[in-house]
Amino acid sequence: MSTNLTILFAYRNRDVSRVRLALRSLELQSNKNFEVIFVDYGSDDVEARAVENVIETFDFATYFYVGHRGLLWNKSKALNYGIRIAASDFILTADVDLLFTSNFIDTVISLQQQNSFSLFKIGYLSQRVSNQLEKDFQFDTISTTHIGDTFGIGLYPKSVIEHVRGYDEFFHFYGSEDVDLNSRVELSGATLHTCDKLMLYHQWHSRYPQRKDDRLTIQPRLTNILRINQRHFLEHQRLEVVKPNTKNWGSCLLKKDLEILSHPNHKVKLNSIASHVVHYFEEELPRLKEGVYKIIIEEDPYYTTLKYSLKQWLGKQSQPYFSMKQVNDLVLSHILFRYRDKNYSYVVSKDLKRICFTIDLDS
Repeated sequence: MSTNLTILFAYRNRDVSRVRLALRSLELQSNKNFEVIFVDYGSDDVEARAVENVIETFDFATYFYVGHRGLLWNKSKALNYGIRIAASDFILTADVDLLFTSNFIDTVISLQQQNSFSLFKIGYLSQRVSNQLEKDFQFDTISTTHIGDTFGIGLYPKSVIEHVRGYDEFFHFYGSEDVDLNSRVELSGATLHTCDKLMLYHQWHSRYPQRKDDRLTIQPRLTNILRINQRHFLEHQRLEVVKPNTKNWGSCLLKKDLEILSHPNHKVKLNSIASHVVHYFEEELPRLKEGVYKIIIEEDPYYTTLKYSLKQWLGKQSQPYFSMKQVNDLVLSHILFRYRDKNYSYVVSKDLKRICFTIDLDS
């Protein structure tokens, strides 16, 4: 069935039950003239199979797996991939936490205009109400904790998004990619319409654990990333940037690209001595132009000794060592600012004492 509206979801390793509820609410729409493109950006194999099985039960939804599990989360690249392959004239960016009232598609279609984009109100659900909906899917008496504005749930003409070259693919992890897109779309000449009808509900989940960003975890986290992303957005505003990406925006690595990284040409081992790590990433690695490099950084045993702690406490001269969190932040920063478009894999060991960064410099 041809349609003039594509709904885009970006996903990675999330609770499958909330995906099922979001698609269930779309299944109940009074207007069926839409399609869903669901982009899985590098989920682990178990989660990918589970969510694909759910999506296959909805005939209006199509599942795509791009990227691979070694890449850092990048919502912008996932959504840009969906934008490029969508066949419709209008695109709605969505979120797997959403629930849609049955008249949502009807309203969205009535809002479609070629040089205008729309944002929506959203009602936030409590944990109790969200859990209840999993057992009894009823919208009639739903209650919210509060109602707010959305920035990432938007209706756009595809031509307008293509004109500004989609979401800026600089943004990693979380924050500012949505407001940045909206700002650039307005700069391009499109007018903003805010829909005041409450037709969207947000399933409860715990807040993004920003306070964990200052600790090393298996899931990669970069200290102060929300502020870094915000700074990038504010610079776009100051400079009135409209088209941040190259013409190659929307292209993604694939799962098969991870296989290339499993056969490195070169292996480098470093201990967490600060001067060694800094020199390698600031001076040695940037000089290299080709080959697959596997770089392993391990916590130096001396870093955790009483002797080293006493020297630090007494202010005695000693070779400076990095904590593994400091190593993590240095490597992630280099990925973000220098290697984000390369084929790479980043893995923190379960005991948090070893970081493995593999990169294909030919990619």
